[in-house]
Amino acid sequence: MTQLILTEITRMGPGRCIIGLEAIPAGYRSVRPLPRYGNSWPEDFPHRRGHQLEFQLATLSPTRPHIEDRLTLRFVRKVGECGEEELVQRLRRAEMADRLHDLFHCQVHHNPTGRGYFVEPADAARSICGTELRNLRFFPHGDEIRAELLLPDETRVKLPLVDTEWRRFLEQAASLIIGANQKRRMERFLLSRLPQKLLGEPTLLARIGVTRPFMGKCWLMLDSLFPQPKEEWLHEMD
Repeated sequence: MTQLILTEITRMGPGRCIIGLEAIPAGYRSVRPLPRYGNSWPEDFPHRRGHQLEFQLATLSPTRPHIEDRLTLRFVRKVGECGEEELVQRLRRAEMADRLHDLFHCQVHHNPTGRGYFVEPADAARSICGTELRNLRFFPHGDEIRAELLLPDETRVKLPLVDTEWRRFLEQAASLIIGANQKRRMERFLLSRLPQKLLGEPTLLARIGVTRPFMGKCWLMLDSLFPQPKEEWLHEMD
């Protein structure tokens, strides 16, 4: 049996992609348990970050860069949980990088014809990595929210936010803004008030992942952002 501390729950179309930490002698490593069919779990996946889950997993021959993939033969049970501070401490003992090109041990390319960043699948050595942040901002982008991250090496990247809790929180925030100047008021909340809440927090950490290959490229996305959002922040919206 394999015990994983759940670290990621991300949106993948109508389903959910999950990742957990497995304890190893040197610290922790990320493992992505896949369901028996397909790459995503149901939208109503009942567990949350910090839950410690027990799986019976089979070893796969994963295709780079998704070397963390394991096939779930059987989900056994929940055996415990940990709080956010402890979870982030463990994440800092897993895959971490301070420079953009060290995230996946390869060149990260900027999309020359539009927005976004990608890696070549055969070049990347992994598909998930954590990083500390020096700054961050949120921006509306069509029907989604993107996060601009300032990494320790002073590189800025603007990535789609696929963290389910943050997406739910921001969708709820948008629904609460009524009356005039809705777009401007939401932008003020995203650009000013939210970063003020996050910057300086001891648990500030990002986990950046890459998509499955799409047209020969794996696109970067913000899988997890810590600290996770708090409901009381919604009361401070104007």
